Amino acid sequence: METINAEQKTNYFKELTLNLQRGGFTVGLELDGILPVELDGQRLCQITDSGGVRYWKEDVASDKLEAALDKATDIAKVTAEYMRLVEAAPRLTVGSLKGDYRTLAEFNDTVLVGHPTSLGMQFISWELTNNRSSLYQGHYLGPGAGVGSYTAAKQDFAVRSGLIPKKALFTPEQMMEIYYCCTDVLAGLYSITDEQQECLKSILEQIEHGVPDFDERLQKELNASDAPDSDGMRFC
Repeated sequence: METINAEQKTNYFKELTLNLQRGGFTVGLELDGILPVELDGQRLCQITDSGGVRYWKEDVASDKLEAALDKATDIAKVTAEYMRLVEAAPRLTVGSLKGDYRTLAEFNDTVLVGHPTSLGMQFISWELTNNRSSLYQGHYLGPGAGVGSYTAAKQDFAVRSGLIPKKALFTPEQMMEIYYCCTDVLAGLYSITDEQQECLKSILEQIEHGVPDFDERLQKELNASDAPDSDGMRFC
């Protein structure tokens, strides 16, 4: 983020706090432009008002903590990105629309807006109709899903506006099934080369970042496989 004023800093830390909490982190009070972040009662990192992340090596001395740091860093980066865009975006003035709606993107009579709320940022895509004088069929994403709302909103806009053909994208459900199958292969159920193994690992990482509510979906699957009437077996 570029240099920001006091109001922008306050808005960023408020939004970031909500997103980190939804991601399972504990957030302390901001002091002198620094937001402390903890995981399971232990210090993890500090996030600056510019979206930067500071940490101590001894605080991320395990794979779990490194993964948590990566997640917190991603949340800080994405939150900083869309807050900067929303701050600079013009207000959408169409028909009788009232409130703070900022135009983030527009293409082929489709518009993507950011709408600040007390519960966090909401993203909406609308079709512009009647010579751009009215809005039609809004797709609402967030608040409540953290930075995943922003990721999903961009994809929704790209498809609705025709920037990307719908068939060129996998649904979250399809991506999760691909994830499970790749996991099974990497677990040693099949013989693969080192190159194939690295490729599958990159696919897993891409899906982890590409599915907005990945953690929730994975936990739901794990809970289902642990159920008494389930043998945990999957087929690809």
